[in-house]
Amino acid sequence: MAHKKSDKTVQVDFALGDTTYATTLKPFEIIHDGIHHAIPEEIRRGYRLVLRGPGGEEVYPDMFAGEVARGYGDGLSVTLTATLTAIEATPGAWRNVGFDHLAITVEDREAAFHFFSEVLQMSVMRHDPHLTVLSTGHTALFLFDTGPDVPMSDGTASRWHHIGFVVDNLEHAYHHLQSYSELVSDFTLLERQERWSLYGHYCNGSVNFMVQLSEIREGWTGFDDPEAVTRHLYDYSGQRYGKRL
Repeated sequence: MAHKKSDKTVQVDFALGDTTYATTLKPFEIIHDGIHHAIPEEIRRGYRLVLRGPGGEEVYPDMFAGEVARGYGDGLSVTLTATLTAIEATPGAWRNVGFDHLAITVEDREAAFHFFSEVLQMSVMRHDPHLTVLSTGHTALFLFDTGPDVPMSDGTASRWHHIGFVVDNLEHAYHHLQSYSELVSDFTLLERQERWSLYGHYCNGSVNFMVQLSEIREGWTGFDDPEAVTRHLYDYSGQRYGKRL
């Protein structure tokens, strides 16, 4: 459930060595916003950034400024110790383990939350003024608001070709989808070697998203060594995503 945004502000100071970088944030803005605006990028680039509260408490960039100020400051301000350590660029073999999450910006996050949680029945792991996280198995979809002040965003809504989900019974899914007008489709099941696929279109603001639901055919399911992937991934379905005080 999203919380009502407040017009009040809190001061967040980042103590980095002998220099303090100060910023003012609204309670439901995140610490990342403060990092983005207060600490110059040329200082941060190429470094691992760690934040700690006055008592050494762990503070993460996606925590809300208001919560951090209440938990580790006087409610109106808080000073965080920032440590920068150069990222080691060491040579060696590596591999892409698997798809973990897709993050997009949307024009109407509440409508997108309804669509993905109710129409497509994804599990809700977080839904608040900063972020919506919905999980499906060991992967997740992150939804952010569109805006010029969103860190690491150009302020425009995202576009994709399609996002594909796997379901265990397309006949049941088809019955469920007929109850919702948000997903527009001709509801034709297409046969492929390894799956049956159903495509639909969901419109959020001025952006049109294509969604694919697949049921894997008998003989094509499963992995030879599922732990080779899952032991490296975060379990989004295991708990609420992100630390809250």
